[in-house]
Amino acid sequence: MAENLLTLLIKTYREATESLPAILPSPAKNAPMAPAYSISSQMGSMAPAELEYEVSSSKGYTSSSLVATEMTDWDYLFGDWGMTVYGSSRIDAAANFSGTAALPPIIGDANELTPVLHSPTQESDNVYLLLESAYNQEDEPSVDEEMYGKLQDLCSEAKLLLDQADDKSHKIGKAEMDLHSALERIKESEDSYLQEVSQRKEIEKTFARQRLQIEEMRRRLCTLSDELQDSKKYNLMLEQRITQIKSAAKDHVEEITEYFIKQSCEESKKCQKIEMDLLSTLQRVKEVESLLQNEKAQREYMEEKIARQRTEIEETKRQRDKLYYDFQDAKEQRIRLEQVDASEETNRRRKAERDMLSYLQRIKDLENQQIRQLKKQETMEETMARQKEEIQATKRKLHEIHGKHMAEIKSAVKVHEEKDANSKQLFQELQVKYDKLLHERDTAVIEAKELRQKNKQSASVTNETPYTGFSFVELQKTTNGFDAEFKISEDGFASIYKGFIRNTNVAIKLFHPRSLKGQAKFYQEVAVLSRVRHPNLVTLMGACPDDFALVYEFLPNGSLEDWLSCKKHMPPLTWKVRTRIIGEICSALAFIHSHKPYPIVHGDLNLGNILLDANFVSKVGDLGICHLLRQPDLPTTNLQHHPTKNHKGTLCCMDNGEFKSARELMLWSDVNSFGIIILRLLTGRSKQQIGEIVEEAMEKGNLHSIIDASAGDWPLMQANQMAQLGLRCITLSWGRQPNLAGEVWVVIEQLMKAACLPTGPSRFASPSDAPPPSHFICPIFQEVMSDPHMAADGFTYEAEAIRGWLDAADTSPMTNLRLANRTLTPNKALRSAILEWQQQQNRR
Repeated sequence: MAENLLTLLIKTYREATESLPAILPSPAKNAPMAPAYSISSQMGSMAPAELEYEVSSSKGYTSSSLVATEMTDWDYLFGDWGMTVYGSSRIDAAANFSGTAALPPIIGDANELTPVLHSPTQESDNVYLLLESAYNQEDEPSVDEEMYGKLQDLCSEAKLLLDQADDKSHKIGKAEMDLHSALERIKESEDSYLQEVSQRKEIEKTFARQRLQIEEMRRRLCTLSDELQDSKKYNLMLEQRITQIKSAAKDHVEEITEYFIKQSCEESKKCQKIEMDLLSTLQRVKEVESLLQNEKAQREYMEEKIARQRTEIEETKRQRDKLYYDFQDAKEQRIRLEQVDASEETNRRRKAERDMLSYLQRIKDLENQQIRQLKKQETMEETMARQKEEIQATKRKLHEIHGKHMAEIKSAVKVHEEKDANSKQLFQELQVKYDKLLHERDTAVIEAKELRQKNKQSASVTNETPYTGFSFVELQKTTNGFDAEFKISEDGFASIYKGFIRNTNVAIKLFHPRSLKGQAKFYQEVAVLSRVRHPNLVTLMGACPDDFALVYEFLPNGSLEDWLSCKKHMPPLTWKVRTRIIGEICSALAFIHSHKPYPIVHGDLNLGNILLDANFVSKVGDLGICHLLRQPDLPTTNLQHHPTKNHKGTLCCMDNGEFKSARELMLWSDVNSFGIIILRLLTGRSKQQIGEIVEEAMEKGNLHSIIDASAGDWPLMQANQMAQLGLRCITLSWGRQPNLAGEVWVVIEQLMKAACLPTGPSRFASPSDAPPPSHFICPIFQEVMSDPHMAADGFTYEAEAIRGWLDAADTSPMTNLRLANRTLTPNKALRSAILEWQQQQNRR
């Protein structure tokens, strides 16, 4: 039985060894060392054939009966392989040496073949052995203690090699980290370069802005010189000279001088900032150079490390060759000892082979890892070389850009110095002009004082005329501080606001206080309008002489121009309303033209100056440019002699004949404007060539085609009479113009009767030859009092007016202060004086 087992064991061993390749002869001592990958490939070809791991289910060995034990590297190399056989809870297919190495089967006592599977994988270093007859066997003593000791030495050396490989991988990882840090530094240097480029672009933009500012300064200088020339041209006009001197001398000159000073300061600051930027750029270049030197030192240090690693790898190869020689010796000893104890020697041989194969596999992995590291090192060196070249190129570009930038800065500084010198020269010229303007301003101030003296003289006349005084605080309160929401309109001399004063809606005309011409117009308007009262003239309710403000009655329906053009979806005016408005305008013009002792001319009559009250009663407004046609005022008064605002003339000193001609000219302008208004109300057209259009239509008998259809069915006969009247009014011959108070009023009165409208022949007649004294006028009604009563504030009012006032308020209409009491005392002395004055007027 024992002989059969021995023969079977020898037969099995021969079959297993026949599959192994022939053992190579040991290399000579002086022979060149083979590369690691060739030795590992030769040793890998010595692996036995792949066996399939099968466990018969009929023998009762299942996966649940096996015990899995995880072994460390130390147990794998130095563990006791003679202990109880290890099993695995996993049943996998057998693989080759890279996955699973199958060993020859072991013959048990019952002549059953039980395969032994050694499966070291990448996931774990578990060793799985399955021996059916190994459960009850005990460890047997070692046959060859010397061979066992050598194997232990080999295992210890293999462990040392593994530790060295780990150290090498750690060093390589550190080198990669150093390389990454170097790349980050290079990126930072690139970012700094990009920032410098952006800063240079910003500097160029600032230079461009400075150029634009200098051009703007030149344009302003040109405009300033033009303004100065204009001021010289219009030096004859006192008001324009004063305004231009104030605006040019105080505003423009001071602003320009301050602007030049600020610009010079800003340019010096910008030059200093550019120098600081250049210094910071040079500092950054130095920092980049220091970083490059540090990176060069680190690269040299890495090269030294790589050289040391190469020496260590060569030492590892020599140790591997030594192990290979020892392995060959051990294999020869194994062959000699096979005949002594076949079973025990086979087990030990298999263990040694497994250890050797695993060790060779690890050596192969180390060689592959070394090859990869060498490739990484080569790529790293190439990358560092490219980066070094890029850094050198970047450095060259920085030097070139720095040189160009410095040249541009020097040229810009030179240009700015030249411009600074030019600006200083211009400043000196402006200073000379400023001194000249100051001299002109002094002369203008003297002339202004003379003009104010004349205005005061005219104001003395105004003080004799009756009007209600308003305080500026009262006007501010009713307009909310002259807020823009209350503003109705504005022109070059005054602004008109809407307000509510003393229970009455009013229109406040506020003249510009700095305009001398506006002040003159204020005194002139007060002097004229306070003398006349007519139902179809806008009533002047009062004034604030200290602040040059006039208070008029408020007319809510706007101007006749708005209604004729149907602005804001206004309904068109009927022909009857238009006929009545024409009669009212004629009445107002006839009234001011027949004023005694001197007639009054409007001078700017148009549809925009004719306002409508709540009952569509028309009232002629904007009498601010009207004039009393008295001979002493003509040499110094600008009189309007054309219906448009753009044509003005000055009447010089003239004799009586010339004065009469001038007066006729001024009256003719109002009649001409009245004729244009008639034709516009008739046709609804604009004033451009209105006379030619109507005259042509009448010659062709086609007047009905141009009559405004929105006014309704205008009777053709009345329309013809109205058109003929309008054409007569706009004639260019002075002597052929009709008289407003005579033939014109007769025609209009007939037309109004035909339209069933009320007429009043005395509407344009002057109520008296001389205006009533101011103390006869009621401050509230602005009429001659018939029953004067004195209130607690000391002022005298019409009894009906003051009682109505006290019913709504307990303050004074004149001072706006609270009254001590509401007692009214009849002023009999004043009443007697008023009655006596009225009797004298009736006698005249």
